[in-house]
Amino acid sequence: MYRVALIPLLSLAAACGPSDRSRRPVPSDAGTDTSVSDMDSGLDVDGGLDMDAASADAGPRLDDVLIYSHSRDTLYSFSPFTNTVTEIGVFQLPTGEQAPFMLDLAVDSNGVVFTCSDDTLFSVDPLNAEATAIGTFGLGADKLYALSFLSPSESPDGTEALIGATNAGTYYQIDRSNASTRMLGSYPDGWMSSGDIVSVDGGTYATLRSTDFTGDVLARIIFARDGSSSVVVIGPIKSATEDFKDLFGLAYWGRDVYGFSNTGQLIRIDRATGAAEVVTTGTGADQFWGAGVTTIVPVLI
Repeated sequence: MYRVALIPLLSLAAACGPSDRSRRPVPSDAGTDTSVSDMDSGLDVDGGLDMDAASADAGPRLDDVLIYSHSRDTLYSFSPFTNTVTEIGVFQLPTGEQAPFMLDLAVDSNGVVFTCSDDTLFSVDPLNAEATAIGTFGLGADKLYALSFLSPSESPDGTEALIGATNAGTYYQIDRSNASTRMLGSYPDGWMSSGDIVSVDGGTYATLRSTDFTGDVLARIIFARDGSSSVVVIGPIKSATEDFKDLFGLAYWGRDVYGFSNTGQLIRIDRATGAAEVVTTGTGADQFWGAGVTTIVPVLI
């Protein structure tokens, strides 16, 4: 696999793009070496989970697990079992006013949904998209363009924590009760956040970007108990005919990573190689700005 060291972090990490979802210049001094391994996928594009594969693994039922995704103003749910996207509603404040544009979304192990705007953390009712402000991040001009929870099995201290990142890849731990932040670290030179991070018991995966690649790149973040971490760059997210980019939302289900693109595409990504294919372009959304799934989503090995 391509490998690149990440500077030590105090504990955690996450990532996405800016409020207009445009990209920033990327340094060009990233080095890589090559080799990736194969892994069979237990999903099929048209019918969701390959049930023969699920039975062989004696895995849990996955048909009632929902992934949440959103555009700048609308919340959606996605069922990987049926490959259908359902609109929940426009984000609204408890007063009935429309909420600010949302930059990303995270879901904890209890199924509680959180979103963030340019400067504020919200809790969101997944039944009607009502967003209640929790607090402001207090980061000045810096904005957190991504949210994710780190799975306890992936965390250095074994706890589930809310994390966020700037587009340039600076990471913060966020107090979910008041939105206060603590800086943790950043990606190494030459690598920046491209879209998002998802963390489940099967691993912590991220989309990165570099001038060495024309599209997004799948990576895995490995956290050590001493608070440091490293990044294994798995490979470019691409099919035989297309390099996928602007995957601003990232989620996980069964055996695969799912990317939600800024053009409304839903992409399935092989977690071992980065090889990808379009699940559907008929999502009902013109764009996705974020996505998330509970950290305890059932994982098939």
